[in-house]
Amino acid sequence: MRQLYAVLGRDVSTSLSPLLHTAAATASEIDLAYVPVSCRSGEHFARAVDALQTLGALGANVTIPFKAQALALSHRLSTTAEEIGAVNTLSFSPDGRIQGDNTDGPGLLRVLEALPASMLHKVQILGAGGAARAAAWALARSGAGEVLVSARRGAEEVAALARGDARGLGRTRGVTLVVSALPPDRTLAEQALWEWIDIRELPMVLDLAYGGLHQDSPLVLMARAAGLKATDGRTMLVEQAALSLALWTGRDVTRLRAAMRRALGLPADGIAGI
Repeated sequence: MRQLYAVLGRDVSTSLSPLLHTAAATASEIDLAYVPVSCRSGEHFARAVDALQTLGALGANVTIPFKAQALALSHRLSTTAEEIGAVNTLSFSPDGRIQGDNTDGPGLLRVLEALPASMLHKVQILGAGGAARAAAWALARSGAGEVLVSARRGAEEVAALARGDARGLGRTRGVTLVVSALPPDRTLAEQALWEWIDIRELPMVLDLAYGGLHQDSPLVLMARAAGLKATDGRTMLVEQAALSLALWTGRDVTRLRAAMRRALGLPADGIAGI
């Protein structure tokens, strides 16, 4: 019987998740249908979750801006989801109960472990949403040195996850890595690069957003034009997606990850663009 899964978010019409999950399912001989469901509001999101359960779906991924609501809808939480305070992976049980998990944090941790240790000396997180919380969780476990969280609001709570400090939006001296958890908006990217990132220090930019299948995010394009090393969120997308599909199906995450990387044209290992 075909297994039904979905990705839920405000606008997932251009999400790469269906491509990744379909490619991995084909490689592992899983009969899977994975559909994007854009939700206009929190109420629409809750109705979409109910509808998926009614249709017999086995799980769903959750993206901006519903990760906190996904946590609230979950009847059970993994330890990781509890620690991060956000859910990006829902698993549906036949009895109607929902298991909430977070694969963003462990996925990003794998990405951070592939970076030179020197890049983790002083890290600035931009934003304070669900992705920023996952980044703070991962940085706390990566051996990172100093972690600073820059956001308009909510920075203190995210900083606590990383055992770091909260700052307002603005340049910080000595930063070696910038982790952007901001939406992939061109105007916002320009403001981040010229007002919130100290480009004189030549930090690497790790943007958790992505532009498209073969298109870098606006922040990555601008950062590279300014002479910085930069990569977008496609590598992390693969990591969290492979962990989600492995959680749902019990299949080998290494094989799932490899199929997803091939689908995006990424190298077999490492981080594209670095």
